This record gives sequence, structure tokens and C-alpha cells, in this order.
Amino acid sequence: MKLPLKKTYKGIKNRLLSVSIGSKTVIYLIIIVASWVNFNNSIWNKPNGVVHNDIISYYSYLPALFIHNDLSFSYVDDDPKFFAGKFYDYFTEDGRRYQKMTMGLSVLYSPFFMMGHLTAWLSNAEMNGYSTPYMFFLAFSSLAYLVLGLFILRRLLLRYFSDGIIALVLLLIVMGTNMLYYATLQAAMPHVYNFSLFALFIWLTIRWHEKPNWLNSIWIGLVIGLIGLIRPTNSILVLFFLFFNVYSINSFKNKLMLLLKNPLQLLLMVLLGFLVVVPQLLFWKNNTGQWVYYSYDQEGFFFNNPQILSGLFSYRKGWLLYTPLMIFALIGIAYLPKWRKSFFLPILIFTTANIYIVYSWWSWWYGGSFGSRPMIDSYALMAIPMAVFIQHFSSKSLLIKRFLYSVLLLLMMFNIYQTTQYKYGIIHHDEMSKAAYWHIFGKKSADLDLYDKLEPIDIDLAMQGIYQTKLKIKPSIRQKAFTSFETLTKDSTHFLSEDRHFHFRRGKSQYFEIVRSGQASMQLDKEYAFGATIDFYVYPNDEYQVEVWKYPASSRASIVLAATTAEEFYRTQEIPDSISADGWGRLRFTAKIPNVIDGKYRLYIWNKAGEDVYIDDLLIERIK
Repeated sequence: MKLPLKKTYKGIKNRLLSVSIGSKTVIYLIIIVASWVNFNNSIWNKPNGVVHNDIISYYSYLPALFIHNDLSFSYVDDDPKFFAGKFYDYFTEDGRRYQKMTMGLSVLYSPFFMMGHLTAWLSNAEMNGYSTPYMFFLAFSSLAYLVLGLFILRRLLLRYFSDGIIALVLLLIVMGTNMLYYATLQAAMPHVYNFSLFALFIWLTIRWHEKPNWLNSIWIGLVIGLIGLIRPTNSILVLFFLFFNVYSINSFKNKLMLLLKNPLQLLLMVLLGFLVVVPQLLFWKNNTGQWVYYSYDQEGFFFNNPQILSGLFSYRKGWLLYTPLMIFALIGIAYLPKWRKSFFLPILIFTTANIYIVYSWWSWWYGGSFGSRPMIDSYALMAIPMAVFIQHFSSKSLLIKRFLYSVLLLLMMFNIYQTTQYKYGIIHHDEMSKAAYWHIFGKKSADLDLYDKLEPIDIDLAMQGIYQTKLKIKPSIRQKAFTSFETLTKDSTHFLSEDRHFHFRRGKSQYFEIVRSGQASMQLDKEYAFGATIDFYVYPNDEYQVEVWKYPASSRASIVLAATTAEEFYRTQEIPDSISADGWGRLRFTAKIPNVIDGKYRLYIWNKAGEDVYIDDLLIERIK
């Protein structure tokens, strides 16, 4: 019997097109995917896999309060070896400790900290706040708050949009942005938690405007207070409350009347918001002597020099370059007056203010991160114009609808791909450039050529609001590295190569009276027996020629090239192959890297006898 293949294919195609995945199902799928990522990577089993960088400060309040009962953090001195890498020391001028980050995240961490504490007790694990049970629950706390935020956002969006559009929006803002990364591989960073609180605040705002009551007022005050306690600049979300439902002169009058009719409820919001912040004020008073303390020292905002274009579009961290789906959310704001006018003014004002503030921070790229991480906080708000954008174009022809959905899903897949690239270091965490971006575009692994294309920012200048890149210190010598010991780094710890791409650790000092070329040489003596040290990565079968000049030529000083483990490879040269008329001796040899070895090698000068020796014109050249 001959099957009607054409009809069968058409039937299957029509069924697939008619399948509609509900928004709840999407949330369950996100839980499955995020859980798989968590268990596949098990960051809780890795040293500093969960508590690291900013999280060290965010988390520090919990062990201090519940384990050591000491918010002065003096217990750290009892075991400095254990707390190395687990605690940041910040001191006031009179020697009192404080934490750079505020305690808001610790409030949200606390239920999971308690679960870890109980599990540690039941399993006989170390009850020190940092053992595996604590890290496991802390890692999953991000996913828990993400799910909570998604269910709140779903409930909010169901008031205005179909379940199909909501399903797509929820899928896109998690899988199509850097949200997934910060819910899993960078769990415990503040952004997913803020996303959840933003969703709750928006929902409470809508409910309060529908029916002002004391319960909603209490919740609004507590939530905005917690949002500010986690990240003070996020307090501008209050703009959404103030401008919600304002879209005309009459609506503005109605809004003003609504606020004037409920002054006590508004006062309650303010008082409760302040009450949430009081523990932080008490902590500052106790630990610094001041009720309000600026804990970021020299770090600050440059409101007269915001880096908005760089923050949105740069190859380093451009929000819309690494999260292009959010372009549609921004476009969707323009369609809000037609579809959801109550949201237009508050979202426009908040988004404008938020972008301005976020990219006025001195480190507008926000250190090591995937994309522009502070924008994640507002994704619950941006979900509304994104839904409006999809709704608007879904009402067009079937061809336009299919094209739109294809583009959205393609960009979602592109984000997942870039997330994988970032995880494996193919996308650098904070030094990406245009050349580096297009060099790794579409690649599954990084190569050493990538690092030649990176562009670090001069941090010292950036903290003054001056943004200049500096040459990348290269990890491998692809051509040559040469120094005549003329130039030192700013901190005087290293000599620079002529092209400034390589650093050589200094010996005793520069010497200006005995030189072979230029104006300076490097001096070695009994106290400083080693110098001109450089570490670089090699490939198997690479060949290098190295040479250096020493004075006097009869000294015992040697040039050494060795693998990290000297037993694998060790090559040295002490006897000059050439002596100049003025007594300088040239050390030169060629070395081939064994076929089975790759990794880090070290070249250095060794003053075996502790004599006064002078070194000049060091060259390392990759010849094959």
C-alpha cells in the first residue's frame, strides 16, 4: 500500500504549528534546564565556586551572625588561612572592619543558609558556613528566586496578554538573555534576586492602584526597602509607582487625587521602606562610627560623563550586542501607548533613568561578567514592552508572524551559544574588543591569538572617569619579546618589552653606568640572584631562540628556560658564544619544546655566584 507522503507531511506540519506550549509549562522547562546546568557543573563542589568576588561580601553577614555571633568580623583573625579567599577585609581609618556590599542579599540568602546549616548538622559536615551543604543550597537559591519571579511575572502578564505570548516572553527573557547564566553558573550574584523583587513590586503596584489598602501598602514598603538594601540605585523603581497609570492630563489629575486620598498609606510605605534599611544603618554605626557610610571608597559615579553608547553597543560589554533580544523590548516601549498606555510613561521614565545611572558608574562594564549584568534586574519590567511588541506584530499577517518568531528564536539560540562561549573563556570576561569578538565569532574554542586582540581598560584612569585602553600583556610569544631594560611599569616591579606587550620581573634595579645599548641595564647581585623573569605559554614542537648579553662575560650568570616542572624540560646556558670588545658576553641557544608538553614555561637569568652582574638586550623569538 502506497502512503500519501505529501498529505502525511502536511498534517504533521499543521499539528506542530498548532501546538501551543503554556506559560506554566515553559516555567517547568526552565526549571529542568537550569537544574540540569547546575548538576552538570556542580559549582558547589569547586573551591570558591559559589562564594567569590562580590558574593563574598554579600554573604559574609550570615556566617558572622549565625555561626560566630560577631558582626565585627574579628573572628577572621583566629583562622586567617581558612578565610583566605572567603572574606574581604575593609577597614576604617581607626581599624574597624566593614563590608563593601550591603546586607540585603543576605536576607534573601538566609532561608537557604538555614537549610545548609541543618543539612551540615545532619550529615556531619563542617558547620562553618562554607562547606558543601551551604554552597549547594546557596547555588540553588538563585533558581528558586528565578522561579518565584517568573510565576509572579506570569500572573502579572496574564492580566493583559494571552498565555501563548506570555510563554514566549518568559522563555525569551531567561533563555535568550544572560539571565540563565546568572541563575546557574554565576548563582548568588544579585541580579536574579532583583528580577524577582522587581516583578513583585510591579504586581503590587498594579494591585494597589486597583484597590488601595493597608496590606498592599505594607508589602510595597517592605519590597522597595529590600530592593534598595540590595542595590541602592534600584530604588528608582519607585518611579514606576509614581507614574503608573499616568498617560494624559486627566489621568495625571486622577493619580494625584488617588495619592492625596491615601496619605497615611503612602507614609506607611515610606516608613516600612526605611525600617528595612535600619539594620544596615545600625551595622554601619557599630562598625564605622557613622550612621551612613560610603563603603565603595574611591569608586563612584560620573554623571557628567555617562558611557551610554559603550554600555549599550560596545564589544566589551554592550547590552544590546550580547543580549540583542532586548532591542525588541526597547522598541516595544513605543507601542505601549496603543496597547497598554498605563505602562508607557513609567517604563519610559524608569528605563531612561536606569540606563543613565547604570552607565554612569565608573566601571560601566561592571568587571568580569557576561554581557551587561546590571540590566538583568529590570527584565521583569522589560517583559511588558516585549510582550506588547510581540502582540503588535502577531496581529499582522501570518508571514510577518512567522518571520518574527523565527528571528526571536534564532536570537535565543544565539544567546545560548554565546553563554557556552563565555563559560569556556572564548568570550573574555572584561577585555573584549571588536577584533577579539569577530575573531572568536562562531568558534568552539579559544586560541592564543585571541589574547593578542584583547583590550584591557586602564583601571586607575577609569576610576577618575577617563576611559583608555592599554596594551594587553600577552600570555604567549607568537613572534618575539625584546627588552633592553629601559622602561619600568608604573609600580616599578617589572620591565616592559619594547612593544609593551610583555612584562619581565626585575632584578635588583636598573643600572645606568654599565650598559650595552640604550641608557640602562639590569643589575643582579647576591641579594637579587634572579631577574628578567617572564612566564609564557608554549605549544608542543614550538622552537624558540633566546639570547641575552651579560657583563662581565666571565661571570657565572646563566640564562634558563624551563617548564613548570623542571623534570619535564630544563635548558640553560652559562658560557658566552661571543664576547664584544668592551667585555659583554652573549648567551644564546635554541630550544625545541617536546612533542608531549604544552603549558607555562619560564625564562629567567640566574646569577649563580652572587656576583655583581649586569644584563642587557634580552630577546626571545619563536622561530617555528
